[in-house]
Amino acid sequence: MAGSSLPLRALVVFEAAARLGSFRAAAEELALTPSAVSHQIRLLEAGLEVRLFERAGRGVLLSADGRAFFDSVSEGFEILRRATGELAERRRARRPAEVVRLRTPPSFAGRWLLPRLPALLERHPALDIRVAAEGHGDYDPAATDLAIVYGEARQWQARALPLLEERIQPLCAPARAAAIGSARDLLSQPLIATRVNVLSWADWFRRQGLARDAAAARLIELDPSDVAIEAAAKGLGVVLESDLLAAEELAEGRLVAPLPGLGLTAQSYWLAPSGPAPRPGVALLRDWLLETAAGQGASTGPGASLGT
Repeated sequence: MAGSSLPLRALVVFEAAARLGSFRAAAEELALTPSAVSHQIRLLEAGLEVRLFERAGRGVLLSADGRAFFDSVSEGFEILRRATGELAERRRARRPAEVVRLRTPPSFAGRWLLPRLPALLERHPALDIRVAAEGHGDYDPAATDLAIVYGEARQWQARALPLLEERIQPLCAPARAAAIGSARDLLSQPLIATRVNVLSWADWFRRQGLARDAAAARLIELDPSDVAIEAAAKGLGVVLESDLLAAEELAEGRLVAPLPGLGLTAQSYWLAPSGPAPRPGVALLRDWLLETAAGQGASTGPGASLGT
Protein backbone atom coordinates (compact mmCIF):
# COMPACT_ATOMS: atom_id res chain seq x y z
CA MET A 1 0.00 0.00 0.00
CA ALA A 2 3.07 2.24 0.00
CA GLY A 3 2.61 5.38 -2.08
CA SER A 4 -1.13 4.87 -2.45
CA SER A 5 -3.86 6.99 -0.97
CA LEU A 6 -5.16 6.08 2.47
CA PRO A 7 -8.12 3.67 2.44
CA LEU A 8 -10.20 5.95 4.68
CA ARG A 9 -13.43 3.96 4.40
CA ALA A 10 -11.66 0.75 5.38
CA LEU A 11 -9.87 2.53 8.24
CA VAL A 12 -13.18 3.83 9.62
CA VAL A 13 -14.63 0.32 9.50
CA PHE A 14 -11.50 -1.18 11.12
CA GLU A 15 -11.51 1.39 13.96
CA ALA A 16 -15.16 0.70 14.77
CA ALA A 17 -14.76 -3.09 14.62
CA ALA A 18 -11.62 -3.03 16.77
CA ARG A 19 -13.10 -0.62 19.29
CA LEU A 20 -16.38 -2.53 19.59
CA GLY A 21 -14.84 -6.00 19.28
CA SER A 22 -17.50 -7.08 16.81
CA PHE A 23 -18.13 -6.83 13.08
CA ARG A 24 -21.88 -6.86 13.72
CA ALA A 25 -21.70 -4.01 16.25
CA ALA A 26 -19.51 -2.03 13.86
CA ALA A 27 -22.06 -2.61 11.10
CA GLU A 28 -24.87 -1.27 13.30
CA GLU A 29 -22.87 1.81 14.32
CA LEU A 30 -21.89 2.62 10.72
CA ALA A 31 -25.26 1.69 9.18
CA LEU A 32 -23.65 -1.05 7.05
CA THR A 33 -24.32 -4.73 6.63
CA PRO A 34 -22.01 -7.21 8.43
CA SER A 35 -20.87 -8.52 5.05
CA ALA A 36 -19.86 -4.99 4.00
CA VAL A 37 -17.78 -4.67 7.17
CA SER A 38 -16.08 -8.04 6.50
CA HIS A 39 -15.37 -6.98 2.91
CA GLN A 40 -13.69 -3.71 4.01
CA ILE A 41 -11.56 -5.57 6.57
CA ARG A 42 -10.44 -8.12 3.94
CA LEU A 43 -9.48 -5.29 1.55
CA LEU A 44 -7.48 -3.58 4.30
CA GLU A 45 -5.71 -6.79 5.31
CA ALA A 46 -4.89 -7.52 1.67
CA GLY A 47 -3.48 -4.05 1.14
CA LEU A 48 -1.39 -4.18 4.32
CA GLU A 49 -0.45 -7.84 3.78
CA VAL A 50 -1.09 -8.61 7.46
CA ARG A 51 -3.88 -10.28 9.39
CA LEU A 52 -5.58 -7.72 11.64
CA PHE A 53 -8.15 -10.01 13.26
CA GLU A 54 -8.09 -13.57 14.47
CA ARG A 55 -11.37 -15.38 14.00
CA ALA A 56 -12.48 -16.95 17.30
CA GLY A 57 -15.65 -18.98 16.86
CA ARG A 58 -18.40 -16.55 15.86
CA GLY A 59 -16.38 -13.55 17.08
CA VAL A 60 -13.11 -11.80 16.25
CA LEU A 61 -10.03 -10.78 18.23
CA LEU A 62 -7.31 -8.34 17.26
CA SER A 63 -4.05 -9.94 16.26
CA ALA A 64 -0.76 -8.58 17.62
CA ASP A 65 -0.35 -6.52 14.44
CA GLY A 66 -4.00 -5.49 14.68
CA ARG A 67 -3.57 -4.17 18.26
CA ALA A 68 -0.54 -2.10 17.31
CA PHE A 69 -2.31 -0.78 14.22
CA PHE A 70 -5.47 0.03 16.22
CA ASP A 71 -3.46 2.14 18.70
CA SER A 72 -2.04 4.23 15.87
CA VAL A 73 -5.35 4.51 13.99
CA SER A 74 -7.21 5.53 17.18
CA GLU A 75 -4.63 8.22 17.90
CA GLY A 76 -4.88 9.51 14.34
CA PHE A 77 -8.69 9.64 14.49
CA GLU A 78 -8.53 11.55 17.77
CA ILE A 79 -6.17 14.10 16.18
CA LEU A 80 -8.61 14.47 13.27
CA ARG A 81 -11.59 14.91 15.62
CA ARG A 82 -9.73 17.54 17.64
CA ALA A 83 -8.62 19.41 14.52
CA THR A 84 -12.17 19.38 13.15
CA GLY A 85 -13.56 20.76 16.41
CA GLU A 86 -10.93 23.49 16.57
CA LEU A 87 -11.64 24.51 12.99
CA ALA A 88 -15.38 24.67 13.68
CA GLU A 89 -14.71 26.81 16.76
CA ARG A 90 -12.55 29.22 14.73
CA ARG A 91 -15.27 29.44 12.11
CA ARG A 92 -17.86 30.27 14.78
CA ALA A 93 -15.54 32.91 16.23
CA ARG A 94 -15.20 34.57 12.81
CA ARG A 95 -18.94 34.60 12.25
CA PRO A 96 -20.34 38.16 12.60
CA ALA A 97 -22.08 38.63 15.94
CA GLU A 98 -25.83 39.07 15.86
CA VAL A 99 -26.76 42.26 17.68
CA VAL A 100 -29.87 42.18 19.86
CA ARG A 101 -30.99 45.44 21.48
CA LEU A 102 -32.62 45.02 24.89
CA ARG A 103 -34.21 47.82 26.91
CA THR A 104 -34.77 47.33 30.64
CA PRO A 105 -35.36 49.42 33.78
CA PRO A 106 -31.99 50.31 35.41
CA SER A 107 -32.47 48.56 38.76
CA PHE A 108 -33.82 45.43 37.07
CA ALA A 109 -30.83 45.40 34.74
CA GLY A 110 -28.30 45.61 37.56
CA ARG A 111 -29.98 43.36 40.08
CA TRP A 112 -31.73 40.66 38.02
CA LEU A 113 -30.50 40.63 34.43
CA LEU A 114 -26.74 41.23 34.58
CA PRO A 115 -25.94 38.55 37.21
CA ARG A 116 -27.61 35.94 34.97
CA LEU A 117 -26.41 37.14 31.56
CA PRO A 118 -22.84 35.69 31.58
CA ALA A 119 -24.18 32.12 31.50
CA LEU A 120 -26.12 32.86 28.31
CA LEU A 121 -23.20 34.63 26.61
CA GLU A 122 -20.84 31.79 27.47
CA ARG A 123 -23.11 29.35 25.65
CA HIS A 124 -23.71 31.73 22.72
CA PRO A 125 -20.57 33.84 22.17
CA ALA A 126 -21.82 35.07 18.77
CA LEU A 127 -24.73 36.85 20.46
CA ASP A 128 -24.06 40.56 20.96
CA ILE A 129 -26.59 41.89 23.47
CA ARG A 130 -26.79 45.68 23.75
CA VAL A 131 -28.51 46.56 27.03
CA ALA A 132 -30.05 50.02 27.40
CA ALA A 133 -30.92 50.61 31.05
CA GLU A 134 -33.59 53.29 30.87
CA GLY A 135 -36.46 54.42 33.06
CA HIS A 136 -39.96 53.03 33.23
CA GLY A 137 -42.43 53.82 30.48
CA ASP A 138 -43.03 52.96 26.86
CA TYR A 139 -40.28 52.17 24.40
CA ASP A 140 -39.45 52.82 20.74
CA PRO A 141 -39.90 49.55 18.74
CA ALA A 142 -37.74 50.95 15.94
CA ALA A 143 -34.75 51.26 18.28
CA THR A 144 -35.36 48.13 20.38
CA ASP A 145 -35.62 44.42 19.60
CA LEU A 146 -36.90 43.43 23.05
CA ALA A 147 -38.02 45.49 26.01
CA ILE A 148 -38.54 44.55 29.64
CA VAL A 149 -41.25 46.90 30.85
CA TYR A 150 -42.94 47.44 34.19
CA GLY A 151 -46.61 48.11 34.71
CA GLU A 152 -50.13 46.81 35.13
CA ALA A 153 -51.82 44.11 33.08
CA ARG A 154 -54.31 46.55 31.53
CA GLN A 155 -51.37 48.47 30.07
CA TRP A 156 -49.25 45.60 28.74
CA GLN A 157 -51.09 42.28 28.46
CA ALA A 158 -52.28 42.93 24.88
CA ARG A 159 -48.78 43.59 23.55
CA ALA A 160 -46.31 41.89 25.91
CA LEU A 161 -45.66 38.55 27.59
CA PRO A 162 -45.77 38.25 31.40
CA LEU A 163 -42.22 37.90 32.71
CA LEU A 164 -42.07 38.32 36.50
CA GLU A 165 -44.41 39.31 39.29
CA GLU A 166 -42.96 41.00 42.34
CA ARG A 167 -44.04 41.63 45.91
CA ILE A 168 -43.20 44.82 47.77
CA GLN A 169 -42.76 44.61 51.52
CA PRO A 170 -40.63 45.91 54.40
CA LEU A 171 -37.08 44.54 54.36
CA CYS A 172 -34.28 45.16 56.84
CA ALA A 173 -31.06 43.79 58.28
CA PRO A 174 -31.55 40.82 60.66
CA ALA A 175 -30.39 42.80 63.71
CA ARG A 176 -33.10 45.41 63.15
CA ALA A 177 -35.81 42.78 62.53
CA ALA A 178 -35.68 41.65 66.16
CA ALA A 179 -37.48 44.85 67.22
CA ILE A 180 -40.26 44.51 64.61
CA GLY A 181 -43.20 42.28 65.48
CA SER A 182 -46.07 44.25 63.93
CA ALA A 183 -46.72 47.00 61.41
CA ARG A 184 -47.04 49.49 64.27
CA ASP A 185 -43.44 48.80 65.32
CA LEU A 186 -42.28 50.30 62.03
CA LEU A 187 -43.57 53.71 63.12
CA SER A 188 -40.55 54.04 65.38
CA GLN A 189 -38.03 52.80 62.80
CA PRO A 190 -36.05 54.81 60.26
CA LEU A 191 -37.75 54.16 56.93
CA ILE A 192 -35.98 54.14 53.56
CA ALA A 193 -37.98 55.19 50.49
CA THR A 194 -37.36 55.57 46.75
CA ARG A 195 -39.12 58.21 44.66
CA VAL A 196 -40.14 55.92 41.78
CA ASN A 197 -41.44 53.04 43.89
CA VAL A 198 -45.00 52.07 42.90
CA LEU A 199 -45.91 51.80 46.61
CA SER A 200 -45.08 54.53 49.13
CA TRP A 201 -44.71 54.07 52.87
CA ALA A 202 -47.85 56.19 53.38
CA ASP A 203 -49.80 53.82 51.09
CA TRP A 204 -48.42 50.75 52.86
CA PHE A 205 -49.28 52.07 56.36
CA ARG A 206 -52.76 53.08 55.18
CA ARG A 207 -53.37 49.50 54.02
CA GLN A 208 -52.40 48.31 57.50
CA GLY A 209 -54.92 50.69 59.05
CA LEU A 210 -52.21 53.02 60.36
CA ALA A 211 -51.28 56.62 59.68
CA ARG A 212 -47.56 57.30 59.50
CA ASP A 213 -46.71 60.21 61.78
CA ALA A 214 -43.83 62.07 60.16
CA ALA A 215 -42.57 63.03 63.60
CA ALA A 216 -42.50 59.44 64.78
CA ALA A 217 -40.75 57.84 61.82
CA ARG A 218 -37.69 59.30 60.14
CA LEU A 219 -37.94 58.99 56.35
CA ILE A 220 -34.71 58.60 54.35
CA GLU A 221 -35.09 59.01 50.58
CA LEU A 222 -32.52 57.11 48.50
CA ASP A 223 -32.49 56.49 44.76
CA PRO A 224 -32.32 54.29 42.80
CA SER A 225 -33.57 51.05 44.31
CA ASP A 226 -30.20 49.31 44.45
CA VAL A 227 -28.82 52.12 46.65
CA ALA A 228 -31.84 51.88 48.96
CA ILE A 229 -31.55 48.09 49.20
CA GLU A 230 -27.84 48.23 50.01
CA ALA A 231 -28.46 50.88 52.67
CA ALA A 232 -31.06 48.66 54.35
CA ALA A 233 -28.70 45.67 54.24
CA LYS A 234 -26.09 47.77 56.05
CA GLY A 235 -28.55 48.58 58.83
CA LEU A 236 -29.52 52.14 57.93
CA GLY A 237 -33.24 51.45 58.20
CA VAL A 238 -36.22 49.52 56.81
CA VAL A 239 -36.78 49.69 53.07
CA LEU A 240 -40.08 49.10 51.27
CA GLU A 241 -38.86 47.20 48.26
CA SER A 242 -39.27 44.44 45.71
CA ASP A 243 -38.41 40.85 46.61
CA LEU A 244 -37.09 40.42 43.05
CA LEU A 245 -34.63 43.30 43.26
CA ALA A 246 -33.50 42.29 46.75
CA ALA A 247 -33.29 38.55 45.95
CA GLU A 248 -29.49 38.37 46.39
CA GLU A 249 -29.50 40.05 49.80
CA LEU A 250 -32.43 37.88 50.94
CA ALA A 251 -30.68 34.71 49.78
CA GLU A 252 -27.47 35.71 51.57
CA GLY A 253 -29.35 36.59 54.78
CA ARG A 254 -28.22 40.24 54.67
CA LEU A 255 -31.89 41.25 54.44
CA VAL A 256 -34.96 39.62 55.97
CA ALA A 257 -38.71 40.28 55.76
CA PRO A 258 -39.73 41.02 59.37
CA LEU A 259 -43.45 40.98 58.44
CA PRO A 260 -43.65 38.36 55.64
CA GLY A 261 -47.43 38.18 55.62
CA LEU A 262 -47.76 41.87 54.85
CA GLY A 263 -46.15 41.90 51.41
CA LEU A 264 -48.22 43.36 48.58
CA THR A 265 -48.25 42.10 45.01
CA ALA A 266 -47.32 45.11 42.95
CA GLN A 267 -47.11 45.70 39.22
CA SER A 268 -45.39 43.15 37.01
CA TYR A 269 -42.47 42.97 34.62
CA TRP A 270 -43.43 42.22 31.01
CA LEU A 271 -41.45 41.25 27.90
CA ALA A 272 -42.36 43.07 24.71
CA PRO A 273 -43.21 42.62 21.94
CA SER A 274 -45.36 39.51 22.20
CA GLY A 275 -45.33 38.62 18.48
CA PRO A 276 -42.97 36.28 16.60
CA ALA A 277 -39.27 37.11 16.83
CA PRO A 278 -37.90 38.49 13.51
CA ARG A 279 -34.39 37.00 13.92
CA PRO A 280 -32.86 33.89 15.58
CA GLY A 281 -30.87 35.95 18.09
CA VAL A 282 -33.96 37.81 19.23
CA ALA A 283 -35.85 34.53 19.61
CA LEU A 284 -32.95 33.02 21.57
CA LEU A 285 -32.79 35.93 24.03
CA ARG A 286 -36.57 36.08 24.40
CA ASP A 287 -36.84 32.34 25.12
CA TRP A 288 -33.94 32.51 27.59
CA LEU A 289 -35.54 35.42 29.47
CA LEU A 290 -38.88 33.61 29.72
CA GLU A 291 -37.28 30.31 30.82
CA THR A 292 -35.04 32.02 33.38
CA ALA A 293 -37.94 34.01 34.78
CA ALA A 294 -40.08 30.86 35.01
CA GLY A 295 -37.41 29.37 37.27
CA GLN A 296 -37.45 32.39 39.58
CA GLY A 297 -39.27 31.25 42.70
CA ALA A 298 -41.06 33.41 45.22
CA SER A 299 -38.78 34.02 48.18
CA THR A 300 -40.46 35.87 50.98
CA GLY A 301 -43.91 34.53 51.62
CA PRO A 302 -47.46 35.34 50.52
CA GLY A 303 -48.87 38.80 50.11
CA ALA A 304 -52.01 40.64 49.10
CA SER A 305 -52.53 42.42 45.80
CA LEU A 306 -52.40 46.17 45.45
CA GLY A 307 -55.68 45.87 43.63
CA THR A 308 -57.49 44.37 46.64
